[in-house]
Amino acid sequence: MSFLTMSDGIKIYYEDWGEGETLLFAHGLNSSHLLNKAFYTEFRDDYRIVFYDQRGHESSDKSSVHMNIKRLAQDLNEIIESLNLDEVTLIGHSMGAATIYNYVEQFGCDKIKRIVAADMSPYMRNDGWKGGIAQGEWSDEDFMQDLDRIFDDIGYAGWYITKNMINPALKDTPPELDDAMIALCGNGFDPFTMAGLWFSLFRTDHRKTMKDITVPFLYIMPETPLYSMEAVDFIRDNVKSDFELANDFHGTSHNIFEQLPCEVADAVKRFMKKYP
Repeated sequence: MSFLTMSDGIKIYYEDWGEGETLLFAHGLNSSHLLNKAFYTEFRDDYRIVFYDQRGHESSDKSSVHMNIKRLAQDLNEIIESLNLDEVTLIGHSMGAATIYNYVEQFGCDKIKRIVAADMSPYMRNDGWKGGIAQGEWSDEDFMQDLDRIFDDIGYAGWYITKNMINPALKDTPPELDDAMIALCGNGFDPFTMAGLWFSLFRTDHRKTMKDITVPFLYIMPETPLYSMEAVDFIRDNVKSDFELANDFHGTSHNIFEQLPCEVADAVKRFMKKYP
């Protein structure tokens, strides 16, 4: 197992495969390199691919401090610097895309060739617009109740958020399966990591940062997205380079990298070829 030690002492697990142009992947909240590995593997024959577990997740260290999006972006920068990466395509899902937005805010686009963001708004709250989470329908009070659920029972909180927001089709899950789903959603996840990053995501507004994106940008949108077209259009209207939208992914919800790894990878490859 390979680790990089961050400047605050946290060890980040990573893998570095293959040769060629570099792709660097950042996963979302309560995810890991394992859950997205089928997607990553789609690129390994033609590219150098680097992926890692964000702090607090899977094989990386848990952290009692610095659990915010700003620090995740600094981790990303330290990975890029430690591995001497340049002209890299950054690919982020959900919180991983927010990590990339914050990286741009802090460090600019000098080392980036392209950005791919999957189902992530630049601003998760719905105060003053409908580009936030749950397609504009999740209120601040809903968010505060989420925090209560996370601290009370992370498995129940994960299942509640999953079936009510991330994949609404799961609302029809038979009640007798609830216990199994709660156990699955809580397996291996740390409530303090989830709560800290959930809070940070709601507090962090990257809308101004979109104007700092000066490289080609691909937005991956599932059929049932977590974020509305208002968020997508905002990104399209504000980035300072070419923008592409890929949204022809039938039957998908927020966890699109897990659901259609081959099809999404093909869309990313087409984008990369269009903007060599």
